[in-house]
This record gives sequence, C-alpha cells and structure tokens, in this order.
Amino acid sequence: MGHVLDRVTAPLQGWSERRALRAARESADEQLLAARIASPRLAWRTAELVSGDSRIALGRSLTAAIHGADERLLPGASPLDRLTIRECRAQLLELASRVFDLEREATPRGILLLTRLLDDSSSPLYGRGEPRRLRLETRRILLALDGNDDV
Repeated sequence: MGHVLDRVTAPLQGWSERRALRAARESADEQLLAARIASPRLAWRTAELVSGDSRIALGRSLTAAIHGADERLLPGASPLDRLTIRECRAQLLELASRVFDLEREATPRGILLLTRLLDDSSSPLYGRGEPRRLRLETRRILLALDGNDDV
C-alpha cells in the first residue's frame, strides 16, 4: 500500500520542488540585480544564468523578436512594438551578438536585465512607441553584461 501512495503523491512532490526552486530563483535574481558583485552564496544561480545554453536561448529569443518585427512579415499575436524594434535593429543585433559571444564572459546582472527586457510586458520592446527608451535599455544591458553599469 505504501508504494501505491508514493506513486500517487510523487507528482505533488515534484510540483512542490519545482515551485520551491522557482521561488529560490526569483529571490536569487532579485539579489543579483541589486548587487554589483554577485554573492558567492548565489553561485548556483550565477552558473545557471551565464551558462552557454542560457545565453544561446536568450540570444535566440532576442533575434526572434527582431525577426518578428520585420516589415515584410504580417504582425503576429505578440504585442511587440515592431516599429520601435525596427528603429533600434542595429543596437538589438549588437546586443544579440554580445550574448552569443561565449568567448566573452557575461555578468548574471546583464543576463537578468536582458531576460526582463524580453519577458516583461512593460519593457520597451512592447507597445509604447519609445525608440529612445529601447536604445537606452539596450546600452544599459550591454554595459551590464561587461560589469560596467551602475546598480
């Protein structure tokens, strides 16, 4: 009877573990964004963020957003600010190139800022018509990737 109960509750335990990990990541991300130098206590999250796989996935997401803003394509369901992205295409491609360049180190803070740019609906990538704001944010992320930004 015990092994049957274990099989029934296993999905719940997995869900609880994933939820706890997500909460730990969110907490670590907030600390990494607030600090100029990453705490050794957060080395596990730093390693996740700056891994080659993570950087390649972010670079692909960024290039997909740039491609999705192409005027030759019909608009998709995504609320991307296509005009602003087209106006900032050169800066965004430079950012994508920097993220894809695995020979150069990247800071976890820079990776987190790029993640927020891509995921946060209030970021300048989405529907506000503010190319200047997107250029400034792109520059800030480039500096953060090299550890040259002000927290």
